Amino acid sequence: MEACGSSHHWGRKLGEFGHTVKLMSPQFVKPYVKTKKHDTADAEAIL
Repeated sequence: MEACGSSHHWGRKLGEFGHTVKLMSPQFVKPYVKTKKHDTADAEAIL
């Protein structure tokens, strides 16, 4: 999850559902971004 103003809040909420949350600084997220901004491309890039 890209760290932003509300990321800690949402990280705790997702953690309640059993997810492991890792916050990433925005400067380190850029290498994972593919062309055509949509959720499927983002998920594939992160995996």
